[in-house]
Amino acid sequence: MKFFKVIASLLLITLATGCAPTLKEGIWLHNTPYKSGGIPQVYDPSPGVQSYDFVLERKGMQIDGIVIIKSENGGSRRVVMTSLFGMTFLDFELKGETIKINYCIEQLNRERVILLFKKDFEILFNPDHSHVTKYLFNSDGTIKELEQGNSITRVHMAFGDYSGQYPQEIKIGHPWLRIKLHLKKSAYEAGESVQN
Repeated sequence: MKFFKVIASLLLITLATGCAPTLKEGIWLHNTPYKSGGIPQVYDPSPGVQSYDFVLERKGMQIDGIVIIKSENGGSRRVVMTSLFGMTFLDFELKGETIKINYCIEQLNRERVILLFKKDFEILFNPDHSHVTKYLFNSDGTIKELEQGNSITRVHMAFGDYSGQYPQEIKIGHPWLRIKLHLKKSAYEAGESVQN
């Protein structure tokens, strides 16, 4: 009986600490001046093509390459992740809540992985889409960090090296899954290389 009490209390402590947000200084959306909307954007929504160098890490292994994002007038965005040599890892389109997969390598072609990328980029494109998001702001009102979810679904994003109102460096982490995605604005001009 004592053994079960010890196990139950350990489980309770694990759940309590697992669900606690790591962004301790942050404030919940409903406690910000932006509770009725207008959270500062961290991605330029204007139509066009932007590129980022990326490093994706998981359990000590990493791949790097380029992310090319093409934004359309209707709010849809196409995201293409390629290696530095041009091999495509993932190519998908987001429009509202829908995702269309154009191409995905076998190693990433898992529903949970796709949904993880979908959620991360949805937050990046629209950081105020959920009232359960916690924010930490810079003194100029731009977002320094945000966190959403708890336990295994928790995502933490940090934004830095602002140029104007948009960050040039974005770090996305999933602490429980030990996945990190580091995006840095690329000097590479993608032009119109992403075709329909």
